[in-house]
Amino acid sequence: MIFRQIIQFILTGLVACWFIVFGYSVNAITTEYLSEQGELFRQVLTAAKLTPDDFKLDRADMALWGGDKYRFKMLDLFFDNPWKISGYTRTISGDFLAAKSDLAFLAASTQRRIDAEGVNPRLNTDLLTKYQQQVKKLGDDALAVSLSQLTGKSADSFKNQQYEALPSQLRSFVAQFLLTIPDVLHYRDLGLLRSLKKLQLNPDLTYSNVIDYIMQIVNQDTPQAKEETPEQIVLIESLLDNVDFKFLNTGATLAISATQELQNQLSQLNLSSLLIDEDFIIDTPQGEIIINGKGDRIYPPKDYLLIIDIAGNDTYSSGAANRNINHGVSVIVDLAGNDQYSSPLGTVPSFGAGIFGYGVLMDMQGNDIYQAEYFSQGVGIFGTGILYDAQGEDTYGGIGNLQGSGSFGMGLLIDNQGSDRYSLYRYGQGYGFTKGVGLLLDSEGDDYYIGMEDKYPNGGPFGAEKHVHFSQGAAFGRRADYNDGHSWAGGMGMLIDGTGNDRYECDVYCQGTAYWYSLGLLVDKTGDDYHRSGVYSLGGSPHFAVGIYQDDSGSDRYKVRLSQSLGKGRDWSIGWFEDSAGNDQYLGHHGILGSADVNGISVFWDKKGDDTYLSFAEPAYGQSSVEGVSGLREFMLTLGLFVDGGGKDNYFLVPEKYNQSKLEEVEIDPQNLLINPVVGNNQIWCRPSIPHDVKRAYGCGIDRN
Repeated sequence: MIFRQIIQFILTGLVACWFIVFGYSVNAITTEYLSEQGELFRQVLTAAKLTPDDFKLDRADMALWGGDKYRFKMLDLFFDNPWKISGYTRTISGDFLAAKSDLAFLAASTQRRIDAEGVNPRLNTDLLTKYQQQVKKLGDDALAVSLSQLTGKSADSFKNQQYEALPSQLRSFVAQFLLTIPDVLHYRDLGLLRSLKKLQLNPDLTYSNVIDYIMQIVNQDTPQAKEETPEQIVLIESLLDNVDFKFLNTGATLAISATQELQNQLSQLNLSSLLIDEDFIIDTPQGEIIINGKGDRIYPPKDYLLIIDIAGNDTYSSGAANRNINHGVSVIVDLAGNDQYSSPLGTVPSFGAGIFGYGVLMDMQGNDIYQAEYFSQGVGIFGTGILYDAQGEDTYGGIGNLQGSGSFGMGLLIDNQGSDRYSLYRYGQGYGFTKGVGLLLDSEGDDYYIGMEDKYPNGGPFGAEKHVHFSQGAAFGRRADYNDGHSWAGGMGMLIDGTGNDRYECDVYCQGTAYWYSLGLLVDKTGDDYHRSGVYSLGGSPHFAVGIYQDDSGSDRYKVRLSQSLGKGRDWSIGWFEDSAGNDQYLGHHGILGSADVNGISVFWDKKGDDTYLSFAEPAYGQSSVEGVSGLREFMLTLGLFVDGGGKDNYFLVPEKYNQSKLEEVEIDPQNLLINPVVGNNQIWCRPSIPHDVKRAYGCGIDRN
């Protein structure tokens, strides 16, 4: 026995020595997550005299700068081991697309991303069993009893001619949904309302104050901008520190599960069997219940607990939203028709807005139009909002906090089929702020994502002609090291597109970007796509954040009008750009294609295809730059990597006659472009940092045919 232990000890030592001799340690962070092209990364790191273990951001160093209150675990996972970014992003996006119609799973999964998950619906498959058993026991009285529980009136008072006209199956389905509402509201009370009482806050005033605060963020850097007050910061931090997000989100999962079960039950029936001659309307303390059997109906602005619309081209002015704190749940299930969802101008929440509660909209058929200025189309603020559109060529439009936007909550927009158009100004199309997650999941179709630039100019630090969007897979946190010190880590924003030849347009902070301890990602699975962007885009992020762009197939075009994009990490950030296949075209100015700034890590990775690259100025193609070379930062890693894994590529310089504003006019004609002498096919290169050669700043690239 002792002899065997001695032999094992010697063999273990020999194996450890072998790894050390060849530049690895037994506990090394490896490139195994990059599969077949991990060897290319090893080669380019070796050229920089680094190992896979060096490829990370040191959180102990980052902690010296602080400002990360409310930070979530997934961010740390990628800081500690960036090799996991590729595989984890692909798996998460694949899982979401596979579950595109499982709304409870999608909601719980987004909750989990920022450590706020309530009940897991795939573990608790009996979530609705209690209510099913109640309906079975109550029989034909189930709907009357559920209405009695909600209103305090006797069950018999509801058994009138209107009640009897409803098909029996429809009564049972609605009853099961309504029986869940008291429990949903109880979880909301446990998670949210009791915290308001504990803090001695007026619920109505708190609701409006939080809405006002979010609007101040929307209007940052605009003529309407107002300074945040210390009182506002104290209020938000008090809520974030006291709200029980797990109870609150358990209520969300139950409400979403009940809504989807109701929709599933209705969809299994022949719609003609559900048609009724007269609307069924009941008023409750949580808003009206309306069942519309046929015809084109108009739903005016008011509070609705439940709308079931069987057929018709309908017009909605509100619904599926918490318009005030007294109405915690609002649901629309629309089964057919080309519908118009248009809310009144202003800041009234609508159409999948969970504001201090839960808002769920499910539209199952038709070419629909969704229009609102703010707080709509899948937005969550201390709550969960979902807009689910099953099919049709749909149009989504508005200004801010729309289309999958989460601030202190979860906002999801899921569109399963059709070539759709999404347009907004800022904070949406997959956007997450502090303790929030935003998801835009589009499964099929040739889609068009627009960050509007024809109005609402906000100027900001990038110039009056620029537009700061934070959209299309973007996340944001509150940076306060230059004013009051109360910084908050940001949230997580995700735009995931499954199939189609898509078009993405935006300006500043978009398309897989993040700012201040946050995580933003854009994943496009298939299609020949077009991207136009400006600054901090396409896997470009500054200030303690992770920005990810991942495209799995298609011959794509990328036009970056300025800089800090296509794999760009700055100031303790990771910028990750990954294109897996296709003959792609890249055009940009400077600070692109795997260039890193001041203790950032940048990766540009094009796996295969005959690609064309055009750049105007350095840094680019795996290069680092530093500012103010002094202090502790001089001892901390800055790393830029460029990896082209296959294909015969062209590397060009953009002629000097094209300035930043005219980059889009460049035509890719090899006859009129200059060959870039610094990079080329089947080469490895390393370049000194800009403007000084700093000891811990590295930049290298590799091209393999």
